Amino acid sequence: MDTKHRLKIQKNYTYLLEELRAQDIVDNLYTDCVIEHDDLQRISSEVTDKDKAKCLINILYTKERAFVAFLEEVGKDRPDIKEKIQQTDVGEELGKEKERRIEFLKKVLQKRYRLTEGKTIAEPDLLKDISFEYWWEGKGDVTQSTKTDLAECIQTLYPTSIRKRVTKKNKKIWRYTNIERRESEISEDEESVTDPELVSNSDGADSFHDALHPTILFKDIKPSDLKSVLAPFCEKEGIEAIHLEVFVREKIDGKVFEECDITDLGHLFRDMPFGDRKRLLRIRNAILEEESKKGPYLVIPSSGSEAMEGTDTSLICQNRVLSESEENDPETKFKEIFRTFDTLAKPTDAYRRHAVLTTSNFYISDLIEPLHSFRHRDDQDQSSLMNWIAEETIKFACACFSGRTNGTIHFGIVENTDKDGLLEGKVAGLYINQSRFMEVFYDQIKQAFYKDQLGIVLQCLRPPQFVSVRHKVLSNEEAEPLFVVEIDVVPNYSLTNHDTFYIREKNVPRIYNFDRNVPKVLLDEDLKNYMESKPKLAEHRKRKEEESLPSETNVNLREQFLNFYTAGSEKLTNDIYPILFLSPLDSAMNEDFVSENFEFLLNMEPTAIFDFHSSLDGKCLYNFVEADLQRVVKVYTTDNFDRNSEENASNPDNLNNVLEELSTSQLKPWIFCNGYEPLRKIPLNRLEWKKRRSEGFKEVTRFLQQEIPNERALVVFLILSKNYDIMLEIAEEVILKFQNQWIAMSENEKLMENWRDELLRRDSVDKKTLKERCIIGLPWKHVNNIVKEVSNFLPKVSKCQLPTSAGAFCYLKEKIRNELCDLEILSSNECEIDDICHDTHKLENHRRFMEEKFYQGGQVTWWNLYFEDNHVLRRSQQEKIQQGVEKLLQPNQRFEDTRVPCFYLFHQPGAGGTTTAHQILWQFRKSYRCSLIRKITDQTCSQIERLKYFEDPNNPMPPILLIDNGDEEKVQDLHARLEYKARISCKNDTRAIYCLLFLCIRRANLPTFTDSHTVQLKHELSTKELEWLRRKYQSLDEMFRNNNGVDPKLLISFNILKENFDRNYIQRTVKEFVDSIDIQKEMYLIKYLSLINSYDIDFQSVPLSAFDTLMEERKKGSGSVLYSMGSVSAFCGRRRHPSNLYRNWESTLSQSTEVLLNRNARVSTGGQALSIISKLFAKAILDYIVMKDSLSIGDIMIEFLRHPLFIAENASVRQLKKIVQDVLKKREFTEDQKKEKFSPIILEINEKEGKDKVAEVLETGYEKTKDPMLAQQIARFYIHSANWGKAEEFAKTAVQSKPDNSYLWDTYGQIYKTQLTLKYKAYLADCEAPNNSEIQEIVKLAMKGIEKFSKEQIVSEESRFSRENDAGYFGEVRLIVQLLDLIFLWFPGKDEKMDLHKYLVNMNNSKEFEIFSGEALEFLKDLQERSEKTMQVIEDKLAQLKNEKDGEILKLNVSYNPRYELVQLRENLDNYFGEQTGEIPDHLSPEAKASYIRRRVKRLGGRSSSSILDLRNTPDGETRLNEMALKLSYNIMSQYAKAYDFVTLITVTLVQNMTRKTFREEDFKNLVEWSRRAYDLTLRLGDDERPQLEAFMYFVMIHWPTEHKMKSKLYKINPVETVEEAIRRWKNAFNRLYPKQKEEAFRRRETTYYFLGKGRGSSGIVYYKDIRCKQTYIDGEALWRSKPVKEMLQQLKGTLLMDGWEILYTVTSPNGNKSFIKVKNSYPSPRSMWQKSVVFYLGFSWSGPKAYIQKDPNTQDDMTLKDIQKGEDVTAAKQSNQTKANNAVLNWQDVATHEAYLNAVRKINQQLQEIESLKKRKDKDLNSKQREMLKKEARLKEEKNDLYERRCKYVDRS
Repeated sequence: MDTKHRLKIQKNYTYLLEELRAQDIVDNLYTDCVIEHDDLQRISSEVTDKDKAKCLINILYTKERAFVAFLEEVGKDRPDIKEKIQQTDVGEELGKEKERRIEFLKKVLQKRYRLTEGKTIAEPDLLKDISFEYWWEGKGDVTQSTKTDLAECIQTLYPTSIRKRVTKKNKKIWRYTNIERRESEISEDEESVTDPELVSNSDGADSFHDALHPTILFKDIKPSDLKSVLAPFCEKEGIEAIHLEVFVREKIDGKVFEECDITDLGHLFRDMPFGDRKRLLRIRNAILEEESKKGPYLVIPSSGSEAMEGTDTSLICQNRVLSESEENDPETKFKEIFRTFDTLAKPTDAYRRHAVLTTSNFYISDLIEPLHSFRHRDDQDQSSLMNWIAEETIKFACACFSGRTNGTIHFGIVENTDKDGLLEGKVAGLYINQSRFMEVFYDQIKQAFYKDQLGIVLQCLRPPQFVSVRHKVLSNEEAEPLFVVEIDVVPNYSLTNHDTFYIREKNVPRIYNFDRNVPKVLLDEDLKNYMESKPKLAEHRKRKEEESLPSETNVNLREQFLNFYTAGSEKLTNDIYPILFLSPLDSAMNEDFVSENFEFLLNMEPTAIFDFHSSLDGKCLYNFVEADLQRVVKVYTTDNFDRNSEENASNPDNLNNVLEELSTSQLKPWIFCNGYEPLRKIPLNRLEWKKRRSEGFKEVTRFLQQEIPNERALVVFLILSKNYDIMLEIAEEVILKFQNQWIAMSENEKLMENWRDELLRRDSVDKKTLKERCIIGLPWKHVNNIVKEVSNFLPKVSKCQLPTSAGAFCYLKEKIRNELCDLEILSSNECEIDDICHDTHKLENHRRFMEEKFYQGGQVTWWNLYFEDNHVLRRSQQEKIQQGVEKLLQPNQRFEDTRVPCFYLFHQPGAGGTTTAHQILWQFRKSYRCSLIRKITDQTCSQIERLKYFEDPNNPMPPILLIDNGDEEKVQDLHARLEYKARISCKNDTRAIYCLLFLCIRRANLPTFTDSHTVQLKHELSTKELEWLRRKYQSLDEMFRNNNGVDPKLLISFNILKENFDRNYIQRTVKEFVDSIDIQKEMYLIKYLSLINSYDIDFQSVPLSAFDTLMEERKKGSGSVLYSMGSVSAFCGRRRHPSNLYRNWESTLSQSTEVLLNRNARVSTGGQALSIISKLFAKAILDYIVMKDSLSIGDIMIEFLRHPLFIAENASVRQLKKIVQDVLKKREFTEDQKKEKFSPIILEINEKEGKDKVAEVLETGYEKTKDPMLAQQIARFYIHSANWGKAEEFAKTAVQSKPDNSYLWDTYGQIYKTQLTLKYKAYLADCEAPNNSEIQEIVKLAMKGIEKFSKEQIVSEESRFSRENDAGYFGEVRLIVQLLDLIFLWFPGKDEKMDLHKYLVNMNNSKEFEIFSGEALEFLKDLQERSEKTMQVIEDKLAQLKNEKDGEILKLNVSYNPRYELVQLRENLDNYFGEQTGEIPDHLSPEAKASYIRRRVKRLGGRSSSSILDLRNTPDGETRLNEMALKLSYNIMSQYAKAYDFVTLITVTLVQNMTRKTFREEDFKNLVEWSRRAYDLTLRLGDDERPQLEAFMYFVMIHWPTEHKMKSKLYKINPVETVEEAIRRWKNAFNRLYPKQKEEAFRRRETTYYFLGKGRGSSGIVYYKDIRCKQTYIDGEALWRSKPVKEMLQQLKGTLLMDGWEILYTVTSPNGNKSFIKVKNSYPSPRSMWQKSVVFYLGFSWSGPKAYIQKDPNTQDDMTLKDIQKGEDVTAAKQSNQTKANNAVLNWQDVATHEAYLNAVRKINQQLQEIESLKKRKDKDLNSKQREMLKKEARLKEEKNDLYERRCKYVDRS
């Protein structure tokens, strides 16, 4: 029917439906062949007249010449209808119709074509595309009018195009010039396998083909594609395709094949018949000719399309075999997700082969929810397969139309089972030629449906979608691609109305409807019933469509997310611990997508990230974080947490170490849950994962659940693809562990659908919870923005700028900056952020924000310093600090033997020390690399080295490193490591500074001594500083009045400074704010927090969540869900939330409480932390609460410790317990830098409340914390209280908890030592002696004490985790001395001391000792040997290793000198064990005589080399030396001689020769022999005997081959080989005695006693003190350049070996033979000196000979002596304190031993007795001298009392 006639009927359409009686005319129309028989059947099947009329009219629209016949038939009975139609004017409608047609044509032409000069296109091709669009839009066939309008449209759109008639293949066709087809474009958003433009009838299939396969020129075809292109042509010509393999083998592409002739083909295709070769050439020529006419038209067939035609069936069979093996894999349990209904297939929709699809929609129910039908067939024959799919689709579509239900039919899915109300299908996939299939499919659609309904059908029947099927067994190169073909049907009411849809089967119209999900033909009664119910069904569809329209009240996804993340606030003020779970990324997500969308992963500050992606490809989020964000995370796998994994099974401690690292590391843990490619851990399927990896996952989640405070976790499941089957497996467990603390997020609803269904099926959650906690549709990019908006992160510079030594700057990569996680590196351009600094408004807002935060008590930030004097008060001492730091940074200012100098800033709490220290770093940031050391770990030293040398390897400037209130021991260790690193850094300039440590140290009691690099800040401001604060207050007040700031009265920290720390101001303010707090829980919070902050020396912030138990009252209620994540600030505007949204307590604090608190952003536990705004304020608050509520500190502490908040077990509570431990045990320093006896709180409670309250507090603290170090403090307190039973109990508890801590054993030993001391003091006070039973008890106590001290020594030496602790050795000797004093008091002999001495040295068995048990007797007889061995260790350590205190950077207890105590201990022991006379008793045996001589020598001062050398400076030194030499000369001749005798005699001889002016050759001959004997005897010692290192040193030193020694005829030194062997043995012996010297962290430098001099014999040995090498104020290099040294020491030549650590010294014998000795270099030399000749001095340290290389041996430094004098002046002030301390110690001489004390008391008693006798005489009988004597009585009694007190203090010194 033409357009005009159709419009006439359409205009009268409603009228005709009401008036027309179709049954009256259809028979005649059929008789006249206007309609067909099946048309007649369809019309007759309708029930109502209206439906019959409608059906007839729709059929007539599709019939030619039907209008006239229709009017004739109608006019017979109803001429009025005929007349009405004839008279209908449709002129206007025709015009509009043409406009619409023209508009549609323009749209199609613009979409598909473009103007291109020189190109042409055939009109049939244009009409083909237009025909496709007509079909797609449901317009039916292209009309003749459309063809006529086409030329007009082209002329309008493309004016230069001309329509020409040309002849093609003997046919004349029209072509349009200057037009070409556009390239097929598919947008990223709609990228799919199937383009909707490509589906149409058979003509449209060509368009489909063109768009799917872009054209290519023949010459551009690759060898691999040439075969595929030619194969169809060869098949038609009968050429076997196997011949075409030669193109790939011979690398022949299109261009080469263009140039081939018949001869070339003969060489190429030797087995191809000549005729086939000619035919192949004709094919090529035809292709090239066609290409010349129409341009590129060839396409490369894709896998599965044309190439499918030539697919080897064996390959398909192979695939099937592999698939069968694959089918048995547990992957088959993977539950796939349907492609979203009525959408294009995207790569993300791909199905996993053998996965399972389940649905409950397999029968008509909802009409809108699609009904699913699964179809599959094994027959892969392409022709039959395509026809079968089309036929099944036609029936399915017809059933959907009849049932008015949406539906999807899936081809390539095997229907498995129907159980539990679910239909299950398994993905199999089909091999399908897509382009051919589209031709077949639309051709069958056209044939099956009636033409009058075809337009509606095409609009309701969606184009087939080809969903890729992925299978893992075969690679893409090996297997043809598989697809699931899916067709959606959407019978919209607006299209289908009340129509009945038929399909033509053998020219019979059939109606199909569903029986479940299977289409069935409706016949007879079923058909009748359907036709009657059809109108109701159509109306039902209409209602369903209306109901399914989206609601106007859309969910605000941003609000939904914030409800959980911030509890609805616009800022993240709550304390949460996010845990992220990442599903694998979809394969379609490229790197750009990742980089644009997932920055929020680390911005959320997650506690942990669980990643179910296994590879590190470009789509891995871990790669994005590391590479793009330049952030550093710590990588783990689940195996790290599995106790039974390979890495943990062999070492059970591994897991504990990993868990500890997880909780303490600043790096975020990134946990790969299902494999990790770099470690070759492959991804597993679900079943294998459960078996092999689930245990590790459970362990780490259990640990996190325990670590994170209750209800403060926020688990976020990020569903990024449908490949989340394993993540789904763990979801239930995670959700149960973190109930009401999780959300799931996805951009795609379909991805979330299966997730929700599975959780519901497993009863993990209810529907309401799922709806609330599943956030669907929020783009990841929006999440990025939201997290940034609500977070409180301070903006940072994008590039960290560092100064270089050349004056330029370099940029530290952000990743490296993050890797240096122990350091907070200050950039030279810190805070210079364009986004803020170049925007005046933003900058002012930010300035005000940072200012208020700082003045409210927040920590100083770099932003505060960026605004310079506007924010931060510049202290008057700052200039002095700056000058001091600058001075230390200059190399020529280094007089101390250190390359890591320290500047000290001591400050009282709250005095602004931290702020001032930050200011100093800010001032130096552009000249030096500056950094704050966040924490000290074993990596800190190497991180500092990386910072120092980054892009500045040659002579970099020393970095300035700020340590704010660091742990003393850790700071000391770091300094030692840095010193070691500096000394081996191999730099030429030995005077250079490696780095500078700026130590900011908080002290309540500032030290009394200061020097040029020490500054103190007190609670006292200068007038100038107060004036600045006053002006600033006025400025703040003015801004507040103008509504531009906060009330300055609320800026407490600022006001404390403004009021100059005025106590009255603090008390008034405290009273005002505390009284205004009327909420009881908040009062408890303030009370407990002020208690902790008042007595915590380090003023640590307490984790906010540790107070949850105290502050929160969780809402209870059945079925209620609490949004426990997030909070709403008390000062922020409220948004509308769900009614059950819960806000954490920190968001609801009153303003008064908020003002008193300072909330820090993060602490080591990962959350927020609280503190009172300042320590001064904390103490004032506590004092006010104590006074107001009539409480005591002890009562508050016990109340706090017994609060239920300590019951919880998580990281926050553990941190709180740690702080409580510090409060109870950490001790302050006194002004002279000694530690107080106990912590401040214990001292105060003891003073005000008594010992019982202290004990209660301490024991309650231990009960809560179980800290062994606190148990030690309790033991110490009970020692102080003389409660020995309790002391033993807690000391034992401590060592049982931590048996490898030597300090705990020391406390245990002190219990017994202190008991002896108190008993001794009591006997002295009472002038009594212990009786037999008492002395027996005393010996038992001593035995226990020595047992504990011995254990301490063993633990200290074996420990590899701490420095040496020599207290055990000193403690043992002190205890022995104390025991000997008590035994001396008890001993009942006539000549007590002599008799006791004889017994103690095993010379006499005294009857008095028979009262002791056998064990006690053995113990007493062993005292001498025990004390000698212990004293030898002490002597050796102090002499052979440099004193740790010499290298201490924090000078603590400066009055204590271990060397001085050693002298006192020697004296005490010698009083009991030493021989008082040189006369040897005649009755002694030779062995006893030898022992007697040794005791006598030791009594004279011969205990060690150092004690003998010290005799040079004593008045009777020469006499003692002579006696020792005489006595030892006897011993060395005895058969009982020991190495000690020879070593001591050598030392005595050397000392004697040092003082002589003449050299005796005989002496050196003796030294040669004695050293040989000492060495031999030392080698014979057993493994349990301690060797004397002097034996090795003297042997090597005396036998060192010099020219004079080798030529001497008086003596003969050992061969060089023996000397070299002795050096090796020497080193081994040293390492055996000092195993910790091998550990860099605990290494102490060994001392060098002697140097090889220029003299002969013994005069060729130079003592180090004679060249002043030990003086700390002279630099070593300056010393070697000095003239005196060059005159004294012999210069040797050698070759520096490759590593710079050893020198090869060549020895040439008198006969010219050469030998070699390797000598260790004192410090490694730079590479430039390696393998070169060097000149060195030879020193003899305790570990072996050492070389001291001279940098320039031919020059000397004339300024050296002046420098030395200058150094002496610089250090004079520093040494004065030590000198005063040593002088004070010397005043103890009269009480240093029991004998000295008794002698002093005896003298006083004699005078008092004399006075008593004088008092009995009459005054007149007294002379003047006697009267004067009487006057001394009071003074003598005072002296006696003072003597007693000083003796008691002396014995208490330990």
